[in-house]
Amino acid sequence: MKSTAIKVIALLLTACVFLGVTSCSLFGGGEEETTEATTREAAATPLMTADEDVLAYFNALMVKLNNGTAKLNYSSNYDPKDFECEDNATFKAALPTVVKLMKKGFNDGLGAEVEYGDPIAEYIPVKGAKDALRLTMADIALNEETSEPAIAINAEAFSRYEEASVRDAEAASALEEGETMTTEYVEVDEDVRKITITLKDEEDPKAGEGFFGTIFNIPDRAKIAEEMKAVENYVKYDGTYKAKYTGCSIYMEISRKTDEVIKLEFNRNIEVEAQVTGVGTLESLGTTTLKFVVGGTDTYELDWQDPNAPTDENGLKVPGPIEPASIVKATAEETTAEEVATVEATTAEEATTAA
Repeated sequence: MKSTAIKVIALLLTACVFLGVTSCSLFGGGEEETTEATTREAAATPLMTADEDVLAYFNALMVKLNNGTAKLNYSSNYDPKDFECEDNATFKAALPTVVKLMKKGFNDGLGAEVEYGDPIAEYIPVKGAKDALRLTMADIALNEETSEPAIAINAEAFSRYEEASVRDAEAASALEEGETMTTEYVEVDEDVRKITITLKDEEDPKAGEGFFGTIFNIPDRAKIAEEMKAVENYVKYDGTYKAKYTGCSIYMEISRKTDEVIKLEFNRNIEVEAQVTGVGTLESLGTTTLKFVVGGTDTYELDWQDPNAPTDENGLKVPGPIEPASIVKATAEETTAEEVATVEATTAEEATTAA
């Protein structure tokens, strides 16, 4: 769960919005005036703050995305960087040349565009995917400071709200009798909601297998060996390496009014360690450990507007109907049903074994 401060903020926000509080006497009799938010169109799904609810919302959006129709612009990039090697002056001197050759062609052939009406599910989260991505709490890293799941919605907006609340409280405490002040209004439910999720670490995942193997485009070892041929005049690679996926994350932007995902990012951070042996002019270095980091992002930008949709008198596209705001509830009920079915199946199996 989020910290107590976030819970208090949510309660205060709810009170201000629904009770329409505009002023009150605080701290020595001074008056505090709160600026009111302008009337806004209702959200398709009410804003949630509990970790479980945010995760259910994310999973439901991924299902909707998987089954939806939108124009997709998909881009992907790999950024090998932070190259290091063991203390060997000869290899370090040649490292810039080796790195340049390794980077060449790293991003060739990546990316795709899908027109409105064509299927997009097979590109998200990886090409050839059949089912919508579904995360569990076990997939999420823990915040090092709070030991809470590293999942949040509108984190920056809540942070601004908390900072404004602290400033207002400090100013209110200094009010003299008869003085007034105007508090700052900060909207936490922005028109574009933002979900961030940091994933647990995983070592040496394989393409198409496990967790990371199904959400990241992981090259197989044969492809890496092929890429290493670019530096075969400098170093030899024995085909083995260690790859730790650490600090990887998912970022999602959602339209508050329609519950449509408009942007999705899978951010990779891979710590790689490999043994290489010098050849040619670098033969004297022998075998050394090469370490580097591979960063990069798979980005999906979506436009849900039907290009053939009717337009209004101003030539603007008329939006389609908004789906009912039961997206989180339906997902929570589905999850509960699955858990019950799993428990019942396990109990039946145990009974059969005992008999």
